[in-house]
Amino acid sequence: MTFNHTVRALLAAGLIAGSLPAAGSAAETSVWTAKVNGDFVTLTYGSLNPDTSPLVMIACFNSMGIAVLNVHADLPDMKLGTPLAIEFTSDGLTAPVEAEAGRDEPGDPIYGEATAIAVKPIVNVLRTDGPVTVKVGAVSAELPIHGRKEAVEQFAKDCSLD
Repeated sequence: MTFNHTVRALLAAGLIAGSLPAAGSAAETSVWTAKVNGDFVTLTYGSLNPDTSPLVMIACFNSMGIAVLNVHADLPDMKLGTPLAIEFTSDGLTAPVEAEAGRDEPGDPIYGEATAIAVKPIVNVLRTDGPVTVKVGAVSAELPIHGRKEAVEQFAKDCSLD
């Protein structure tokens, strides 16, 4: 099993173990969440539905000394492993991340993923008071302010990585 496969398996296990129960229309509402499961810490923006991948997920593996980023923007024209850039911007701050096109399972949508990322530059952008834009390849999305500050602060407190 390669390192990326190990990280993906750990991410899937952590998200399943830490998933919030979804009920009614709240299952499709996107929210900011920070979760801790031992030394595994996540910051996500997406649906509370455990069957739906969040738009953005930063996972911090404190004991392994590594953090990873997934941005689930459908990139149908990308081939797996194609290098691409992910960028978080707000209020004149930018946090660029070198990434590649990835996929969880055959047939799943292709998205942006990065391993061994620097957490603090992204957290600094997410801490701004204004809207944040995340761009992966040619696709971009605005990440709302509501609930972001609390989730980012909790994540920053629990993730010991830079």
